[in-house]
Amino acid sequence: MQLKVWKNLFFWILLASSGGNFYCMRVDAAELANTDIILRHHKNDLAPNITSLDNTKIHQPCHKLEQEIINSFCKHSNESQNLYSEIPSNLTQQTPETAQTAPTENLGGSQEQDELPQLEVQPSNFPASSDSIEQILNAPEINESERLERLWQILQEQKPPPLESNSDRELGLRLRPRPLEQLPLPPTELPVAQFKPIGYLQGRVSYFQTSNIFSSNDLPIEDGFIFSGLTLASTYLPLGSKTYLNGSIDGNLIRYIDKSQYNNNQVRLNLSISQQLSQGMFGKVSWTNQQLFYATNGDRFLGENSLQLSLGRRDLLTSRLVLDSFYELSVNFANPESRNRVINSFWVSLNYYLQKPLQVGLDYQFNYSDFTQRQREDQFHRLFGHLNYQISDFINMNVQAGVTLGNSTAQNVDFNGWFFSLNYNLELGRF
Repeated sequence: MQLKVWKNLFFWILLASSGGNFYCMRVDAAELANTDIILRHHKNDLAPNITSLDNTKIHQPCHKLEQEIINSFCKHSNESQNLYSEIPSNLTQQTPETAQTAPTENLGGSQEQDELPQLEVQPSNFPASSDSIEQILNAPEINESERLERLWQILQEQKPPPLESNSDRELGLRLRPRPLEQLPLPPTELPVAQFKPIGYLQGRVSYFQTSNIFSSNDLPIEDGFIFSGLTLASTYLPLGSKTYLNGSIDGNLIRYIDKSQYNNNQVRLNLSISQQLSQGMFGKVSWTNQQLFYATNGDRFLGENSLQLSLGRRDLLTSRLVLDSFYELSVNFANPESRNRVINSFWVSLNYYLQKPLQVGLDYQFNYSDFTQRQREDQFHRLFGHLNYQISDFINMNVQAGVTLGNSTAQNVDFNGWFFSLNYNLELGRF
């Protein structure tokens, strides 16, 4: 009887153990199926962790295997989240190399621009004017046709006096005009010689505004400066029938509107010899020395000597329409030597004289600079319009507006932008 009871007890224990193992195996199979889906989806990310699970771990109870896989997956997810949280939100679309190098380049560009003032936009590079041509070649006679027409009308109105009258013809007399005797002129004083000045003093005030004041490619800055100064110059003194000598001394103050740390003073000397080659063409050889000083402490940051060879021409298209063209080759020797360069400049201007004091025109200018002490080449184009108004014999106003297009082989240098300038010139005296 006791043996039968022990047999029944052993049978129920065996049945309970088999049922529990069967249930756990079914659950393990289901969990492994779900795990297999997760593993296939994250095969590459979880490969190291899966390979580390040996066979004994796979046959462990289901809750232990599930917990290891979940922990591994959560660990990988946390690492990925931390990786993306280190990258700024505005750079998540960039590659890691771009995200690391972009801020460094911008910082370097701004630091370089704050340390060194750009010398590409200086008053000496203002758009050229036709003053030099007009001083050598005569300006067109705008009212020449009107003056000739008036003279012709006067000659038509004047009739010669009649030699015979009707009354004289009836009397049978013919009168002839008798020439007056040449009487000696009374003695007069000696004529006073007219004063011919050899020099003049001129003052000017200019305002220059541009959208790219420092010719920067990374960070164009819109700013302007006020350019004021005095010029003591000689007239074109004749050395021969068609050869002239001219010299001038300039002192200028350059004051920026916003970037006052770049304010500077300029002193410039110029000496030139001009030769009239034909009625509308001339050549010129010039020497120029300019010195630039910081306005804050007076230290010089640029000294430059340049030799220029120029060729100019004036073509009268009509009595009011004039085409001026100008070419200049300039060799510049600077201190520091990094500014040594050879400049080729070409300028053409189409001018229309509305009336005697007012002139409008369209200009094009091209500059090409080749630096001799370093690998750098600059080129830019200027297209602009101008208006000149001669207020009086001593006062002149000039307005210019246009665009500049150009680039450079130097990094972060770009000349693209618009500009506007207003110039007021006043002759203070002649001597």
